[in-house]
Amino acid sequence: MEKLILLFYLLLSLAGCEPSRSVVTHEFVNGTDVIYSKIQITGELATFRCLRSQSGQCHYTVLSGACGTRKVNCEPPITVFTMRQGDTLLLTRLPEDFASCVTPSPTADGACAQQLASVGRPTP
Repeated sequence: MEKLILLFYLLLSLAGCEPSRSVVTHEFVNGTDVIYSKIQITGELATFRCLRSQSGQCHYTVLSGACGTRKVNCEPPITVFTMRQGDTLLLTRLPEDFASCVTPSPTADGACAQQLASVGRPTP
């Protein structure tokens, strides 16, 4: 049944019936890509794409939206995962207002908070 619901959401998103937004993280140091990631969010679906990473891996932390905007309810994260450069992952059932950060290496405590503080709210 869950696969049928997922297929339905995908079809709606392709037809343009569901509003979507993108979150892009692209950091350069001395002209070199450190991290380049795109997240496409459509309803309860979020597609995470690790495009480039200095280490060859993207380390993601997904937090509640309240954590990203108001710095409350930050523990524990919704999920933490690592992907190889070039990989894509589809997650379902994330809160509409989730926040995320991505780094080229596993994050130390507070690293996500710094990244989220330096970035405004994503635009549709």
